[in-house]
Amino acid sequence: MQMRTVRASAKGQFTIPKDLFDAMGDPRDLLLIQDGMRLVVLPAQESARALVDDLGGWEALAAPAFADVWDNEADEVWDHA
Repeated sequence: MQMRTVRASAKGQFTIPKDLFDAMGDPRDLLLIQDGMRLVVLPAQESARALVDDLGGWEALAAPAFADVWDNEADEVWDHA
């Protein structure tokens, strides 16, 4: 694992150092994932594997998205079926 400090512009843009970019396989499409104060940069083709491995899987991502669907009074009828 390598770690670097980069400076973001006033627009929030930054440059990935060439050696780190090359180590990712010189990708043209990148996926940015914001997790709290952490920003994960991945080659887009690696995104599905990385989400499962690094962020706890699809269940962790789905829970907030489906909270309104799961947590509603009409759905409670199934709790004691």
